[in-house]
Amino acid sequence: MIPTPNASPAASQVSGTDLEHLQGVWKAIAGRRAARFRITATRFTFEFIGGEVYEGTIRLDPTACPARMDMRIEEGPAAQKGQLAMCIYHVDGDRLRWCPTVPGAGYRLTRFPSVDDDHYYSLVFRRDGQQPQ
Repeated sequence: MIPTPNASPAASQVSGTDLEHLQGVWKAIAGRRAARFRITATRFTFEFIGGEVYEGTIRLDPTACPARMDMRIEEGPAAQKGQLAMCIYHVDGDRLRWCPTVPGAGYRLTRFPSVDDDHYYSLVFRRDGQQPQ
């Protein structure tokens, strides 16, 4: 990944391992809304099934605990365009746990809320095409 200006050194040194593991299409298997998440290189498309679609770039900091993902929204609902969604994530094989804050909120969660939490979209994804274990 090419470092971006004003990025922290840790965020600029993306773990090839995490970035490689995140590549592809992910389908939500737990959480408040059905969703699909596609990551290609450092670009994402996030879709709430039957609803909003967001596109943009991601930057990872896998050294943080929990790991951090910044999503810069380039396309989507007008109120979120140009905003940064500060997320936390954990990838383990073909499962991804992910939770953003409201785009533009300016803060990041430090732990994962329940998938039933009314305030956040805490979602668990499985790599699309995988059978339940």
